[in-house]
Order: sequence, then C-alpha cells, then structure tokens
Amino acid sequence: MIWLKRAGWALAVLCGLCAIVLLDFMRHGGQFRTLKAHAPGVCTAVPLEASAEDIQINRARGIAYLSMLDRRAAMQGGSARGTILALDLNDPALPVTLALARAPEGFHPHGLSLYRVGDGSLRLFAVSHPQGAPHTIEIFEQTSDEPFRPVATITDPLLVAPNAVAAVGARQFYVANDSGAHNLWQRFSELVLRQGRSQITYFDGQTMRVVATDLQSATGIAISGDGMRVFVSETLGRRVRVYARNAGTGELRFVESIELGSAADNLNFDADGNLWIAAHPKTFELVRHFMSASHPSPTQIFKWSPRAAGSGGLDEVLLDDGRALSAGSVGAVLGKRLLIGSITERKLLACRLP
Repeated sequence: MIWLKRAGWALAVLCGLCAIVLLDFMRHGGQFRTLKAHAPGVCTAVPLEASAEDIQINRARGIAYLSMLDRRAAMQGGSARGTILALDLNDPALPVTLALARAPEGFHPHGLSLYRVGDGSLRLFAVSHPQGAPHTIEIFEQTSDEPFRPVATITDPLLVAPNAVAAVGARQFYVANDSGAHNLWQRFSELVLRQGRSQITYFDGQTMRVVATDLQSATGIAISGDGMRVFVSETLGRRVRVYARNAGTGELRFVESIELGSAADNLNFDADGNLWIAAHPKTFELVRHFMSASHPSPTQIFKWSPRAAGSGGLDEVLLDDGRALSAGSVGAVLGKRLLIGSITERKLLACRLP
C-alpha cells in the first residue's frame, strides 16, 4: 500500500537524521580522537566516602575543601546528603574532617568558592540543589580554626541551573548556570544543536541579574587574582571564555576565548596566577560512564598561563584514560601537589608535580 511505503520512507529518513545527529555529537565531543595517557609525576588515589566534584584550597592554612555528595546515587534517584570536607595537605596521610559545623537542610553541594573578608574571616560559598526545593547559594563563615557555620541562604528565579559560583565579596558573587532551557525542546537544542542558552548571573548583595548570555553549557567559573577578569568554562563550547569585570557594577565584557578542543569543567587559579582547567576529552564516554560505573571516562587537566601570549600558554598536564580516575571535574594546586576530583568517583587523585 502507498501509505505503508510512505511510512517506511519517513521512518528511514528519521533514522538517518538520528544517525547524523548522533555522529555529529560524537565527533564534536571528541569520540574519534586518539588519546595518549600521561601524568606529571606519581599520582596516588585518596579514597573518599563520596565524590568531590569541586575543590577549593585555603593556601594560608594548607587545607583543601571538598564538595562531597554521593552523586551516582543522586543520579539514580536515591537519597543522598552532602557536606563539605576539609583535607589537611600539611599531613602526608591527607586526613579528612568535617568542614561544616552544620549543613543546611537538604544540602546537596556542587560548585564551591572561597573568599577572605577584610576583617580576616573566611567565607565559603556553595551551590546547593535541595531535593524538591529551589536551587540555593549557601554562604558559610569561619572566624577562627573552628568549622564553618552557615550565615546566609540565597535563592532567586535566575538560579535556573547553577553549577559553579565565584565570590567577589562577603555577599557578592557570580554564578554559572549550565543550562537555560525551560522545556524539553530547548534542552534538546542545547545538548544536540549546541545552542548557547547558558547565562552568568551576578548577585550584588541584594539583587541578582544576568551579566553574560549565549554560553554553551557554562560549568565552571573563576576570578583572577586581581579581581578584574572572570573566566567561564563552556562544556559544549569546548573552551574557556574570558571577561573583563567592572568591579563597581559587576558588569562583564567579553575579551577572548581559550580554545581547548575538550569539554571544559571546573576552574581554579594557583598562587602564581596560572589557571587550572579540568576537562572531559570524550563527552560520549562521560555519558556512558554516568549510565554505568564500570565504563571509564577520560580525565584531562590543562594549565593556562596568562603570562604567555596566545595558545602557547596552554599546556596539557595530565591525561588519564579513566582507569586511575574517571569523570575528573576539577584540578586544584598547592605548591607541587595537584588534587583532582571527580563527578562520580569515591576518590580523588593527588599528583606530585615536577
């Protein structure tokens, strides 16, 4: 029958389009790249009770703060309570302790940021995704060597899909929303058609507003040491965008892009002003890893030096095939030690830099 033939042709065209879209997603995500694993030195696994998706380092005290949550259980719909751990980098055994005096109800930490206030106190900012409740930015304060105590919870309709936070004051911060979709079609267009819907918002202590738009899945954000540059990673854009910051108004002006050819994730500056970038060289393998813990997903760490002109300032420091650490999402450095956290793995890597 004619209608059967037409239906068959329509189905064939649909299957062909799906195959083209899948191949394009795999190509753009680096699936067909040949990877050559290497490490900067000896890397040791540090076991954890959950995954440390983001890491912030207090260089004055030699303490690394870890965003802890059983994210694989959370992905599968299970209940998981998160916290922040303190990793003592002064002790060769790398012991961990609770960093919080008390965690907010339903605390599901994601991105972290540290900020030292003028009075000497330290503030820790954390993106949180409470189950069945709006996203929040939790602010904790530490006035001595005691654990951080909660001091403020910020919510706003512009916190659509907050992934990372970067503090610039006691209550002022930027947030990277990794999605701007409000329906399934918009989400499809983000992931598959790579339409930039992500936004960067700025909270001035009282109100929140959008200061950058059209990003392709903004998943990391960091502020330069002088506070005048904002760096934003684009996972689907496979790059890091650099913005000039107006310290008075918080407004951002695009300056340049650092092309990685890899799906960028969290960002961290070291004491020398170098930017450390975690990335996923094969995003299709990352998706498969999310579906199955036994499937490895490669981890990549870059170092970008602002002192070097152009692309010459970008170095690939580590590339792991996922056997030592899958889904590496952050690299943070103190001295000659590089810490690498993961989205899903219940461990981190501690590598000794040359």
